[in-house]
Amino acid sequence: MPTRRVTIREVAQAAGVSRQTVTRAINDMADISEETRQRVMKTVEELGYRPNRFAIELSRQRTLSVGLIIGTFRNPYYAQLADAFVNELQRRDWQLVVGTSERGEAEVIGSMASQVDAIVGYIDQSEDEIAATFRGMPIIRLEHRATTAGVHSVELDWRRGVTDLVTALRAKGARRFGMIDASPATPDPLGTPRRRYFEDAVSEQCTVVTEIQSIAGGADGIRKLLAQDPRIDTVLAFNDLMAMGAVQGAHTLGVDVPGAIRIVGIDGLSLGEAVSPQLTSLSLDSAAVAREAADILAQLFAGHAGTSGSIARAVTPVVVWRESA
Repeated sequence: MPTRRVTIREVAQAAGVSRQTVTRAINDMADISEETRQRVMKTVEELGYRPNRFAIELSRQRTLSVGLIIGTFRNPYYAQLADAFVNELQRRDWQLVVGTSERGEAEVIGSMASQVDAIVGYIDQSEDEIAATFRGMPIIRLEHRATTAGVHSVELDWRRGVTDLVTALRAKGARRFGMIDASPATPDPLGTPRRRYFEDAVSEQCTVVTEIQSIAGGADGIRKLLAQDPRIDTVLAFNDLMAMGAVQGAHTLGVDVPGAIRIVGIDGLSLGEAVSPQLTSLSLDSAAVAREAADILAQLFAGHAGTSGSIARAVTPVVVWRESA
């Protein structure tokens, strides 16, 4: 079961003092003995009480701070997402603190939790672990739908997006599909969710290879796909970096894109405009993700939804049609 947020009233009752005394102890105010202060702080620690920083900062009319956890700035997708959050939070006069999980999720969470009022991002911990770790701090997970009370989410509806993409590609003449999937961190015979959605949408046998998430991986992937089935006329890559590598690999093989084979990426990076032909991509609207996350936080700030429930929003990726498909 998720950890319920401890209230200041419960701290006061456990310590045998008033709520005002708890407030004085936590904020290191005067008019309280050192013995009482130590007793209150010991109770705070034992119960795991976390002051509602949202309410405190709003009452003091100070700027709120939001933490964003991403994978790495080396992937342009995360840089583009962080930029969208910067723009959205600036519009609301909130501050943004960005951390990457490259050195471990626990480390970035530990360093960020004391600096911010809420955390948004890619968090791999289970929802029960999240609820226990943050003890009532507003948390919004990206990509996955939250189902645990006190944990919220902005879900990316990749299934619908991929289905719409395949339907549109068929209308453009696609008949034989292949995919360059990403090598998962944990081996899974079914591949990534994107692969499963793609195979379901194609609803027939399609050739799939797995590669590392890089331009080189995409180039290797297109070579392997065409070696296995030269009749493939449409390829979906796990992300835009791999798709750009696939375009380069096709050029090396002397295969015309999109004349002989269509290549589509996933992410919608503006960097896709820099390759030739320009990359068609199933695009995640980073601005929409940032806006939905900020709207959830605004709802929580205003007290319209507490930790007793879970707020879930969804953003459906859409195709950005360029020249490669």
